[in-house]
Amino acid sequence: MPIDPDFHKKRKKIGKENGIAVWGPVNPPEKFGVRGTYVAVDWDICEGCGTCLEVCPVHLYEWVETPDHPTSEKKAFPARESDCVQCYACETQCPAQAIRVTFGGPPGWQIAVVLLMLAQIIVGVIYGTLFGPYLGLEILRYVGWIVLVVGLPFFFSPAIYFPRKGRPQEGKSVMDTTAVVDSGTYGIVRHPQILGCILMMSASILISQHWLSAIIGMPIIVWSYIEVPKEEKGLIIKFGNNYKRYMEKVPRMNFVLGVIRWLRRRLTTDQDYANSNNGTCILNDATIDPNKTAYSRFRSKNKTESDSQEKESAKMLMKLSAN
Repeated sequence: MPIDPDFHKKRKKIGKENGIAVWGPVNPPEKFGVRGTYVAVDWDICEGCGTCLEVCPVHLYEWVETPDHPTSEKKAFPARESDCVQCYACETQCPAQAIRVTFGGPPGWQIAVVLLMLAQIIVGVIYGTLFGPYLGLEILRYVGWIVLVVGLPFFFSPAIYFPRKGRPQEGKSVMDTTAVVDSGTYGIVRHPQILGCILMMSASILISQHWLSAIIGMPIIVWSYIEVPKEEKGLIIKFGNNYKRYMEKVPRMNFVLGVIRWLRRRLTTDQDYANSNNGTCILNDATIDPNKTAYSRFRSKNKTESDSQEKESAKMLMKLSAN
């Protein structure tokens, strides 16, 4: 019987072991419960085969001895649970189906930063709308509204594209994706949500033009940009060569370059589609029109038959003239 996907709802957290949550019931040596929350291992099912230790790309598991347990006397312990990149290799390859991996979300301090960011955006926009720009520069306020409108679809990109394109695992969060999303805003930049945050915070500064909005917003903008390469390391581990090819095609955060590349791809795709509709095929660097080729064969055949008829007519005329 596999690990219960709703164990955190049906079981009670009874404490921690080396910083990792323990979910009961626990009654050694017969019952050891579940270790971990976002990378959870049911020790009462775990057979101690070591598959998870072998396939984990970030080596988050360690062995822990469990003497006299009826299933096995050693278990896989998710000692570095927070390092998980959600590749799901351990979950899918565990023969006992004793592991469940879910997206844990950002740590508590990052949630605090996100809340501060949202407060900066909302308060700045409301202030600029109700009281006007603090510095009185109306042109910058109009620019800010344009930037805000552009940033909104980027900010909500995961909610828009992950359910349809990311192939999230059944029964899990939309953030538990199993495929690289490279369409829509993800076809312009690789991190549209972060770009959306930066654009919207910049818009708040332009709309309000208040020093407090700038003091709060600028450090968060710099921090957001610095965090992106760290996130990409995990994505490379998770998706491998698919993500590396995506990196070659789509820029990280450069909006202008991303739009230019996106337009080029669209033009190339449209041109290929137009060529296919016109019946043009590309083969060995030579352009062949099958319709024209068929027509040429038809004309060649008719011309041959016509020439034969003309020769026969000429022979008959010569015979008549001779008589």
